[in-house]
Amino acid sequence: MAASIRLASLDDVEQLVELRRAFTFEDFDADAAIGRPDYENDCRAFLTDAITGDRWHIWVAELAGHIVSHAFVALVDKVPRPIRENARIAYLTNVYTQPEFRGQSIGAEIIRCAQTAAREAGVELIIVWPSDRSIEFYEREGFGKPQDALIWKAD
Repeated sequence: MAASIRLASLDDVEQLVELRRAFTFEDFDADAAIGRPDYENDCRAFLTDAITGDRWHIWVAELAGHIVSHAFVALVDKVPRPIRENARIAYLTNVYTQPEFRGQSIGAEIIRCAQTAAREAGVELIIVWPSDRSIEFYEREGFGKPQDALIWKAD
């Protein structure tokens, strides 16, 4: 059974809140981590704004009515220039596939949908900060290391 890939809707908010929790605690000891009591409300508010606004595209893969994978793409307008160029860049984040559905190309299909939509939206490039274990995944989907990016990180 192939996953259905689509943009998220408001009906998906509760599943996305839980998947964000699973994604976060996959790399942390859930018993030892100090949870945020306001997490669910903050996440619901963010997701509602993202889904109803025009700055975020949240792609989901659904099987039998359950979201099994997702990717979030933030669109960032570039400052206009007096020459022809793409008007936006994009930031890819929160890419997650539930462990039991990995290795089935579901995440890759979501990334490809996001790339197609980005091209259609006039996006020049998509930026992603991969974990060490996901670098090969992104390289297979056409991502490469930049030659000239510099990053400032707040303390």
